[in-house]
Amino acid sequence: MEGSVLELENVTKIFSRGYFKKRYVIALENIDLKINKQDRWAIIGESGMGKTTLARIACLLETPTYGRIKWFGRDISILSKKELSDLRTKVQYVHQDPYASLHPSRNIYSTLADPLRKNNSIRGKGIEKRINELLNLVGLTPPSYFLNKYPHHLSGGGRQRLAIAKALTVNPEILVADEPISMIDMSLRAIIIQILKILNKELGLSIILVLHDIGAARFFASDGGKIAILYGGRIVEKGESDEIINNPLHPYTQTLISATPISDPDLAQRKKLPELKSYEPPKRELGQRLCPFSHACLYSQDICFVENPVLQKINDKHEVACFFWNKIPKWTPPWSMQ
Repeated sequence: MEGSVLELENVTKIFSRGYFKKRYVIALENIDLKINKQDRWAIIGESGMGKTTLARIACLLETPTYGRIKWFGRDISILSKKELSDLRTKVQYVHQDPYASLHPSRNIYSTLADPLRKNNSIRGKGIEKRINELLNLVGLTPPSYFLNKYPHHLSGGGRQRLAIAKALTVNPEILVADEPISMIDMSLRAIIIQILKILNKELGLSIILVLHDIGAARFFASDGGKIAILYGGRIVEKGESDEIINNPLHPYTQTLISATPISDPDLAQRKKLPELKSYEPPKRELGQRLCPFSHACLYSQDICFVENPVLQKINDKHEVACFFWNKIPKWTPPWSMQ
């Protein structure tokens, strides 16, 4: 779909630690990302690579050290308080921990009714009607059973559905979900992802899903979704999901996909994980000019340790930040093994 709803331009985030002796940590560096209306994006990477920081900055829960954020084509740094307040409800954040993000003393009815009254001027029977619609939408059915229940009555999956329903009370246009399946039973993870896909299709929501599980990202972003791979606070590969999953060009993306569990036991036994020079996380220091994956990559050469590769366009569906992407041996996805 055309029409940018969210843009990150050259976004960098640096955290400082310590009082007398400052220590600086680069969480994100030079992030460029454009989300269009009704897009589905999966942001993928290991823990500590900057995924949550990116999601929080996109929703203005963190401010970038450098760079610019645009909501619906407008630079939010120059908006008045009223203009920003009017736009804020259109960008909603679903927290990773559904046990901490919901007020334990409010039942499901009041959890959803309060934001409906405040932001939509709904009164009387209209509130309960809308709550029933939202609960049906996220699969908490029948709604009448849940209205007087409290968050502690729900499973982790039920709480995360309620958190999604709460985000929908203000009629957002962008939904950013930070690891919404990480604290949920394996059997329910596909259901939560399917709910997000339905919201994307039926409500036209632009959805950004932060994940460390590339298998879940493959399910979420299939059929027209997009993927961005984060490593060391940088986007090392991005593009259309099917292109990235079936033809990954960056060695880190190949490693992530190769580590994905396979249900077929015969394929799982024959699958070989790529070897790395190091399994240590990348060092991110101020002023550092190198590829963040250079210390681990089998294909790194001298230039990788002195220069940061930028994203280059391979085709209309694929970008990669690697000096030697076209010299790496052809890679076969584990599920394509014969």
